[in-house]
Amino acid sequence: MRWRRCCLLAAPLALLPGLLPAAEPSPLRLAVAELPPYAMSQSEAGPGSLVEMTQELLRRLDTPVTVEFYPWQRALTMVKHLPRMLVLPLTRTPEREPQYRWMVRLYRQRFIFVGAHGGVDVHDPQALAHKRLVVLRGSPHKRALVDAGFLEVSECSTVRECMRMVKKGIADATYGGEDIHRYAATLDGNKESEYDFSAMFRSGEVWLAGSMDFSEEDGRRWRAEMEAMRADGTVARILRKYGASGN
Repeated sequence: MRWRRCCLLAAPLALLPGLLPAAEPSPLRLAVAELPPYAMSQSEAGPGSLVEMTQELLRRLDTPVTVEFYPWQRALTMVKHLPRMLVLPLTRTPEREPQYRWMVRLYRQRFIFVGAHGGVDVHDPQALAHKRLVVLRGSPHKRALVDAGFLEVSECSTVRECMRMVKKGIADATYGGEDIHRYAATLDGNKESEYDFSAMFRSGEVWLAGSMDFSEEDGRRWRAEMEAMRADGTVARILRKYGASGN
């Protein structure tokens, strides 16, 4: 009788929310664009340096993640409106600051000008101020260049398209991340030697950002784990694997 009474008392307790078995967390969603060597959907080398870095970070945090490729502008919009969404690589700017939860600094990217070999002098920013420039749509580059006094800045849907416009003479130069443009220079049967690359014009921190339902505590835990990855050499190893020029 005593055993039966204990069981009857225990049954209602088992129904209390705090005592129920924890449900498996649903995977986070990482929205990225095709931006080699940072994010690549079809590459024997791997998913890209910053995607691989993020996958390793979340593996260590025992947090599953799915990687989904979208046009860049759509990826940015999804993270603003859908829960448990992540996006990379996102340059951190004052305009973007309140729109995302800034989870982890991944990389410092070098921004440069690229022109057809023997064309405009990409090493002379003052001369480029009056030339036809193109930048990736959805990036902060157009506003940055216009604010710096560049007069004719248009946008294209992909870095690959920007490079094609330069090759065909539709644009005089393109501007953006050095790693991305050097990779794009070797596509479509082209060679890197067919383009001229400027010295670094500016640099910017590239972050893994998330939807606003992530907490500041999430960010602190993730950043602490990323520092451990830097300390044990994991970050440097992944960057070397993809030939990254920054840090």
